[in-house]
Amino acid sequence: MSFTKLQSQILEDKLIREFIAKQNSDGWIDEDFHSEKGIETAIRVLSEKGVLSEQFPIQKMLNELERREDTFDKGCLFNVGKILDEKGFGGSQLIRSTIFAYAGIENKDFIKEQIENALDKFKFILSVDKIQDITEEYKSKLIFKNEVKWPSIYDLRLLAFTKTWRSKENEKIITSSIGQLIKLSPISDILVLKGHQLIAPASFCMHDFYQDMNTFKDKDWMMWFHRMELLSRLGVVKHIEELKVQVDFLVNNLDENDGIFKKKLNHYYFTKWGTYTGLALEKDWRTEERRMCDLTFRSLLILYYSEIY
Repeated sequence: MSFTKLQSQILEDKLIREFIAKQNSDGWIDEDFHSEKGIETAIRVLSEKGVLSEQFPIQKMLNELERREDTFDKGCLFNVGKILDEKGFGGSQLIRSTIFAYAGIENKDFIKEQIENALDKFKFILSVDKIQDITEEYKSKLIFKNEVKWPSIYDLRLLAFTKTWRSKENEKIITSSIGQLIKLSPISDILVLKGHQLIAPASFCMHDFYQDMNTFKDKDWMMWFHRMELLSRLGVVKHIEELKVQVDFLVNNLDENDGIFKKKLNHYYFTKWGTYTGLALEKDWRTEERRMCDLTFRSLLILYYSEIY
């Protein structure tokens, strides 16, 4: 199949067509930015399914996302996203940059700034011996102390999908930081306090980097696949024994089933695309074959990027 024909076929995907149909004349989608119907999810889905950034639908979305510098995050993020940016936990501006990274774009100043911020957050982890050192209680909730920086899932995604930061020094910092997150795991929910307002940072998949995979429920598997793919793309797996053990667990599962991931997993986290969830590239999981194709593909991505097999 030619490349042009493949791109045309990808654009016929039902979910892609639904997002394209929502675009206005400028290319924007007039929905809550940080929602399953908004621009964030649209670009994530289009990029995951293989639509290139220079393709007309996604290009128009990205052009508008860059142009709407101060207004792109209308919806649930409009206030809290700015607070999270201000407090050093990554909010609207981090998410905006991560969306460009999904599409393979990182050569813009606002993205470079967020990459530096992400590196600073991971570097901060190296100064933390225990979670109690950076948290305190407020109204029976655990909150971050002032001056703490902490990475979210978007920091992990941003670095996983970009290349320009990858000096030997930075790679050592990220490897050590992930190693420290493993030592600190499991990490409780920690909120950000602004005045009297409690805000939840984007901690999806960031609570436990070393779970017992034998105890996984279906939802745990989805979060593991997502997190491990990002960690593999970061290039840290081959340097961290606890991560290699997890990949070995995956490989054993594949070896026992002729290279196919056959485990019968079924949770909406896999198939419902949103800002956090979504993994399935097949149109649905109504057949066993489509489920196995998706999970085997994700397994192979982890093996490819982890560089240990």
